[in-house]
Amino acid sequence: MVNAHAATQGPDAPEYVSKARHAWTFEVRTRNNPDNITILFKTLDKTLFQRIRKCQLAKDICNILMQIGEGDEQKKENKLSITMKKFEDFRMVNGKSIAEMETWFMKLMCEIANLGKELT
Repeated sequence: MVNAHAATQGPDAPEYVSKARHAWTFEVRTRNNPDNITILFKTLDKTLFQRIRKCQLAKDICNILMQIGEGDEQKKENKLSITMKKFEDFRMVNGKSIAEMETWFMKLMCEIANLGKELT
């Protein structure tokens, strides 16, 4: 809202100030709602939107999207076997520094841990 006291505050006073929360209108409250699922609806493509269009809460949308991203047990097993194969085939590559190889190795370890397997 417009700063009504800008003239008395000096030349460096802000022209606009934040409106007190209790003075917000219904429209402003709706627009600033952190659980506003409209934002999520607008960011998804048509195929994902069809899966989440009946959700009432942003948390439900996030849960469904997480399930889609993780996949079912067979998909997880396939990802784990591919990552384990990469781990088993890990070797020092000519032209790569030790730091680059360590970063690559740590990425593989994190992927394996994220897929639910602990290496000993």
